[in-house]
Amino acid sequence: MELLKLLDFKLIVAQVVCFALVYFLLKHLLWTKIFKVLEDRRSKVEGELKAIETTRLEVARLKGEYETFLSKVEEISKKRLKEYEAMGEVKAQEIREHARQEAERIVADAKKEITFEFAKSREVLKTEIVEMVISATEHMIQEKLSFENDKKIIEGILTELDKPHA
Repeated sequence: MELLKLLDFKLIVAQVVCFALVYFLLKHLLWTKIFKVLEDRRSKVEGELKAIETTRLEVARLKGEYETFLSKVEEISKKRLKEYEAMGEVKAQEIREHARQEAERIVADAKKEITFEFAKSREVLKTEIVEMVISATEHMIQEKLSFENDKKIIEGILTELDKPHA
């Protein structure tokens, strides 16, 4: 009880009144503004978190669209590559066919040229043989006909035939 005697009732009441007054002043003047700022900040943070989540979902959606687009692009590029390969094969086949036809034409032209040159050589050979026969006949007629002279003339003609003509 001695403790109660030490406490002054008026002092306790004054302190409670002062505390209540400070509490009401702080609550109405300061804490409402602080709580309002804190509430505004909490609302802003929540809004930003919702915006972040919305943005994250939008990014995920766009990423899906992008991957779908890329797969379509790859599909289209593979399709076009196959088309170009097929076109290249067709063109290569056309080139081979043209080259084959050109080769056949060249071979046919060469055969014609060979046939022509062969016929021309044959004519030249005929002409030379006729000239040699005429020459041999002239020699035979000009000389006295005898077996030995005929033999010499023929040997001379054969020797002349063996010589290369210029």
